[in-house]
Amino acid sequence: MPALRIALTVLHTSPVLQPGMGEAGGLNVYLLNTAQHLAADGHDVTLITRRDSPELPDSVELGPHLRLVYLSAGPEHPLAKADSEQLIEPFTAALDAWWEPVDIIHSHHWFAGAAAIPVAKKRGVPHIQSYHSVAAPVGEDWGAGEQPESPGRPVGERFIARESDRIVAVSRFEADTIIARYGADPERFSIVHPAVDAETFHPAPLDPTSYVVFAARLQPLKGVDLAIRALAEIPEAKRPRLVIAGEPASDFPGYTEQVRALVADLGLESFIDYRGSMGRDELARLLAGARMLLNPSHSETYGMINVEAAACGTPVVASHVGGMVDSVRDGESGYLIPSRDPVQWASAMERILDDPTLRERLGRSAREFALSRGWREAARELADVYRGEMS
Repeated sequence: MPALRIALTVLHTSPVLQPGMGEAGGLNVYLLNTAQHLAADGHDVTLITRRDSPELPDSVELGPHLRLVYLSAGPEHPLAKADSEQLIEPFTAALDAWWEPVDIIHSHHWFAGAAAIPVAKKRGVPHIQSYHSVAAPVGEDWGAGEQPESPGRPVGERFIARESDRIVAVSRFEADTIIARYGADPERFSIVHPAVDAETFHPAPLDPTSYVVFAARLQPLKGVDLAIRALAEIPEAKRPRLVIAGEPASDFPGYTEQVRALVADLGLESFIDYRGSMGRDELARLLAGARMLLNPSHSETYGMINVEAAACGTPVVASHVGGMVDSVRDGESGYLIPSRDPVQWASAMERILDDPTLRERLGRSAREFALSRGWREAARELADVYRGEMS
């Protein structure tokens, strides 16, 4: 089959930014890995983002058939996610001015979709959208999804659902949520599950010190407070350390102080290790040495970190919400907890901590689950989606 010319757009975060920093997370991992494997299959892939520093060049070659383009759209410094809506029109203009012929535009997150759709229509190119997260309706709690970072998000997400040629969801839950919230046509959805780099994320000997991991941006949605409260319910004699790997999201600059205050109130200072964001190799080593990963998020469309932990042979204890039913095999690769009661979370944690044989069984099953899907397969599924829109 002939190679494709693919433009992948993201406005509010650079695809090469380290997950756990600023607004970088699962979206960045998904985008960069699928781009790399599309390029490895011979497609010409251009990642397009915003220049947020005057030191950044116009473009960078990331490898054969793969480059990163920085567009001048708005101020040349980082902006909080809440301020990114003002960049949509400048990004549209910059994308149109940059224009080089491509066969498909695939936008990631609503900012990029709202900016790219006018250009795609003007140039007669199919537009694909990936949401990666869906805004909670106004007035709903965190369990309904990510809180809108700016007033235009619900309107923008509805516009994207109506105007995109196809929507690629990361889970059935995400697809159903977009259909229900925005009246999108179910026939225009494809589901391409995220994958895992099972060479980077692989089993290793347990660390001799007992610790568990929370790895996510520090913001209320991710629920680190529940992980801390659950830790407090475990008797001190067998309580593991909790390693928190992640930095504050730009829209929640005071949240870290709230987390530290909770830790102090519960007398857990000696049991908490704040690590900040990590590179992929460092995160893989951390996960492999852990007793388990905790993912107490209020809402996730998938939960990619769960599969990365699984690839390390590390069980996962996660919230039974949203797309996490696709990234954790309950009772096989870990446990899904249907409540936010710290006592229930502590009970699941103690089950694993107290039974090395159980942990080993869960870890083996988790690794097998993770090995069932690689990034090359995900990229080839995306290429099939793109070709379907061009036919």
